[in-house]
Amino acid sequence: MMDASKKRFRTSKMNRIAHLNGIRAFEAAARHYSFAGAAQELNVTPAAVGQQVRQLEEWLNVRLFNRATSGSSRLTLTEEGERAFPDIHRGFDLIGRGLNHLFDEPEEDLITVSASPSIASKWLLSRINEYQTQHDDIDILVETNVSLVDYAEHGIDVGIRYGLGQWEGMCAQHLMFEEIFPVCSPEFAEKYGLGDMPPHLLSDIPLLHDHSVPSSSGYPSWQEWSDCVDVELPKRLHGLKINDFASVTELARKGNGLALGRSRLIEDELKSGELICPFDMKKHQYRSRFCYFIVWKLNGEQSDQVDDFRHWLLSST
Repeated sequence: MMDASKKRFRTSKMNRIAHLNGIRAFEAAARHYSFAGAAQELNVTPAAVGQQVRQLEEWLNVRLFNRATSGSSRLTLTEEGERAFPDIHRGFDLIGRGLNHLFDEPEEDLITVSASPSIASKWLLSRINEYQTQHDDIDILVETNVSLVDYAEHGIDVGIRYGLGQWEGMCAQHLMFEEIFPVCSPEFAEKYGLGDMPPHLLSDIPLLHDHSVPSSSGYPSWQEWSDCVDVELPKRLHGLKINDFASVTELARKGNGLALGRSRLIEDELKSGELICPFDMKKHQYRSRFCYFIVWKLNGEQSDQVDDFRHWLLSST
């Protein structure tokens, strides 16, 4: 059982909102794994962040960070810091939401949506006009980001992410699957005789590689396609590697190579005939392990409007 004097000491600490700057510095540094990153966000110097955190540690008599002098991870949370961070992070999130309620314009009038540039331009934006026609009292702000962002920090209500459905601190609801298959322009297929060529001879064909997420197992790749459709390819496949799917698609459309098409993102090009699958589609496509998910902040408060928007997204697939 806790000693009475120790309990009174801890209660008095909880009742006094002291070292608020230090707590804010700790929360920002823990998110960035860096005093410099926290300093940029808080508009102070890294030395000031470090000093505020040290003062907080002295006040608590607890070490919150492990500080290394070299290596890629110079700042890591201690076990105590790991336990404290989630609740402190949520606390600042709730404070921000509470302050939003004091603004003259209700927060519910705006829904902020995050998506990658590809899914935003090729799928979401072509459908979102339907939602705004039905809800002319609600504005939609679409923010496009290739990298993952902190939804609480950026005020994002809901997003669409491509992956396996597991992101730390996020709720994820499956939105739609995607089929993967080779695509090229009709002129490219004719030039290389792809309609008559067995797919295993692709070592002689200019290939386009999407390296948006090259290290993620399950992200569409020529090797993944080979394994899933049971077509043996050479061990080394040469070709142009690009870290942007939209650029890969554009090069394929212009006849510069054979690419792997993602069905949800090339619907328009397939309908117009600008892109075709030069092989038997049924035999040479597979369903990707990567899917599209609707995501939102874990334990974050959701308005009725955001909840309705999520249901509308599900109905739009």
